[in-house]
Amino acid sequence: MRTLGVAVLGVFAGLAVGFALFSELVGRLVAADGVVETPWAFVIGFGPQLTAVAGGVLAVVLDNKLRRRREGR
Repeated sequence: MRTLGVAVLGVFAGLAVGFALFSELVGRLVAADGVVETPWAFVIGFGPQLTAVAGGVLAVVLDNKLRRRREGR
């Protein structure tokens, strides 16, 4: 149950980072001239979802590593 909670927390953290990175930073840089090309639209659209998945996976991996380190003491 702990792993599920850590994964959900990682997904939300990754989603927040993805929105800040892709929607705000990359979106503003790309749309500065008023025209957004098709590849950039996909990057801006799918970027937050990909960082959400990466955040969930990273959170579980880090939690398992920290849990093993604590058990080894």
